[in-house]
Amino acid sequence: MDQYFYSTNIVNDFIILPEAEAHHALKVLRKKVGDTILIVDGEGSIYESTFENEDLHNCKLRINIKYRDDKTVTSGIHIAIAPTKSHDRLEWFIEKSVELGIQEISFIDTGNSVRKNIKLNRIKKNAISSMKQSLKSRLPIINDIVPFRTFLNKCINSQKFIAYLDEKEGPHLFKQANKAQDICVLIGPEGDFNALEIENAKGLGFKRVSLGTS
Repeated sequence: MDQYFYSTNIVNDFIILPEAEAHHALKVLRKKVGDTILIVDGEGSIYESTFENEDLHNCKLRINIKYRDDKTVTSGIHIAIAPTKSHDRLEWFIEKSVELGIQEISFIDTGNSVRKNIKLNRIKKNAISSMKQSLKSRLPIINDIVPFRTFLNKCINSQKFIAYLDEKEGPHLFKQANKAQDICVLIGPEGDFNALEIENAKGLGFKRVSLGTS
């Protein structure tokens, strides 16, 4: 069993698959009553479960064994990013974030942002797909877009960093971050943060870092 399915509808010893997941299992993979699959809940649990029926609208499985995937737990990493102009690039970012184990993603509307809104439901579906394809068991928290200043005021991470371009390169993030504590990293739009945004972020405890010469 080298494929994961996703469901959060878990009651006692049973799991109900969402209709799209049930359709893939029953119609595409031709699963039958008695067959066993692996289901993840996005919170680090893996359920080895057996089909009780073949009903697309109420596909019920019995949980045989529950595993905890604690190997993928890392210190909290929170990325706050201005959405890219290309939604395809944004989805690529989500895919890689899931694969790397990023635990929270927020979207920020900055002065130089080209994209002022996001397709949140589509992004979350993309994250679920990436989790299953990469055989991960955890989904990041994904927050809708908010004004940059609003995000700054609400950010409660222990370590706060902002990356931006300047004549003088800041210290690399890897050298500044304490891996034992949770962190937030701000990533600006294609046009970068403006001077006021940088000043506001620094005033609220964000330290300047570099993400590398590339």
